[in-house]
Amino acid sequence: MQHFFLAFLIFFHPLLTHELATESESIEKIILVVDKGDSLRTIARKLSNEGIIENEILFEFFARLSNVDRAIKSGEYYISKYQSIHEILSNLSSGSVISNKITIPEGTTSFQVVKMLNALDSLVGEISILPPEGSISPDTYFFSNGQNRLHLLRHMQESQSKKLKKIWKNRSEGLSLRSLEDLLILASIIEKETGKHSEREFISSVLHNRLKKKMRLQADPTVIYGITEGKSKLGRRLLKSDLNTFSSYNTYMVKGLPEAPICNPGEASLFAAANPANSDFFFYVADGKGGHNFSQTLKEHNKNVRVWRKIRNSLSSD
Repeated sequence: MQHFFLAFLIFFHPLLTHELATESESIEKIILVVDKGDSLRTIARKLSNEGIIENEILFEFFARLSNVDRAIKSGEYYISKYQSIHEILSNLSSGSVISNKITIPEGTTSFQVVKMLNALDSLVGEISILPPEGSISPDTYFFSNGQNRLHLLRHMQESQSKKLKKIWKNRSEGLSLRSLEDLLILASIIEKETGKHSEREFISSVLHNRLKKKMRLQADPTVIYGITEGKSKLGRRLLKSDLNTFSSYNTYMVKGLPEAPICNPGEASLFAAANPANSDFFFYVADGKGGHNFSQTLKEHNKNVRVWRKIRNSLSSD
């Protein structure tokens, strides 16, 4: 009878444990790892070994009494030494596992993403083969300790595939893009050309206008990718010799789009590639303020280029 009364207090009166917690300046917590296939007895033993519970049999009894034993989910949990059995079981059955997160910025290359994933000690399994450029959706992803890197990578790729198909389905009419791959390539160029949201559709319009006129795109980021392969920053200005060196990414030399994407574009750039602004612009150049000056003619463009060079030279001399 005495044991039953004690069990009643532990299970049905979590407030008792809260009072104890408030008296302590710091609530001690441990990380409980519930592996897939762990029995209730194994979980009870882990809790007992950590000093969280004193009576393993009592823990198992109440888990079965409340039908929680079959609802416990694998993962990692923060467990306080001041929690009651009721609170512990609620935690384990709620699936409130410890979540880590990783943010993939827009414009990150596949090489950089793989490097980021392989550097996370909380993940398992190594990624040895680079995924296709552009196939990863830039976003924030949550994962638990011990999750497989390849599984997380596939989730990133599935997300990009869904976004790409949805945007392609709702694209503007009359585009010169022939496939999902074309859309992905163009979006990757837009992503690297501007980080300014209000400019994306205008950058897109310039590229589309040039494609329709069969003009070379002459996009600097494509040349840079041909040199670095997306593995590092160029670390210097592009030289005339770079523009005159052939690569399948050099849009100063190849006609149309480069052979493949040059980064993993975000949803906004995918949308801009599929829905360009209605403009007569054929040129753009940096304005020195984080944006670009757009122009319709080569004469106007050359004037804007001279202004940009003055700004750049003044900045480099400071």
